[in-house]
Amino acid sequence: MAGASSKATQPLVGTNEVPLEHDGRGRPYQLHVPAGALTGTEVPLVVQLHGRGIDPLQFDRWTGFRAMADEAGFVLALPSAVAEIWNDGRYPAREGIDDVGCLLAVIDDIGARLPVDPRRVFVVGMSNGAAMAGRLVCEASDRITAVAQVAGTLSIGLADACRRGRPVPILQVHGAADSTAPYAGGNRRGIHARLMLLQNPAGPAIGVDAWAQLWVERNDAVDGAEVTTLPPDTTVRTWRGPSPASDVVFYRVEGGGHAWPGCRIWYPDVLLGRTTRTFDA
Repeated sequence: MAGASSKATQPLVGTNEVPLEHDGRGRPYQLHVPAGALTGTEVPLVVQLHGRGIDPLQFDRWTGFRAMADEAGFVLALPSAVAEIWNDGRYPAREGIDDVGCLLAVIDDIGARLPVDPRRVFVVGMSNGAAMAGRLVCEASDRITAVAQVAGTLSIGLADACRRGRPVPILQVHGAADSTAPYAGGNRRGIHARLMLLQNPAGPAIGVDAWAQLWVERNDAVDGAEVTTLPPDTTVRTWRGPSPASDVVFYRVEGGGHAWPGCRIWYPDVLLGRTTRTFDA
């Protein structure tokens, strides 16, 4: 890919830093490789995008995806944002950073090192990482098999353009009491948001229900969701597309904060709100 360079050598099993240059800037990323990925058989790739202000390995301690990769046999990429803030379309100070191009370069670089199945490239993110995952799938839907977001949607300024593109299945998990990424959309609120406003304030995001409707229309899913519950606090809405490759699934956690459900690291509710243990995201 133009603007990206690295020396594509066979990676080691486990987690290792891989050098990468994109647009004249060093953009090294962490790559986790299970032993089964070195057999020559095509394997899935999951790209995990951290939230603002947290490095990718620390974020993985919340999610546990590296352990899951070892069990399930997928390759896990853990890229890093510049100064730990992705250019998700809400940060004017990040407009000169091509994070979409960088993430595609990461995918290409891994594909040059390992037998990655291009039909099984998945992206997951939380908060700023969720909004970045949304931007990536909107602008490069031909490269992404499915996307999952926790506590984040997409910049309002990018939402209209996202209505166009091929169907992609989406999973969204959001706390109804999230003040950092409000369920109804708009700007950040709450203690954590006020601290963030001191530097690099974020613009508004589209609301969760409007985001769901956008994907229902884009994926040509049925009008009317199947609704199930995970007691005591979670409602799951599923819109069925013409194929499983166009399903839209949204989890709403009543009373849930800006949190990763089932998070493996404890932190006080006063900072980001309540973390549900009803399910593990």
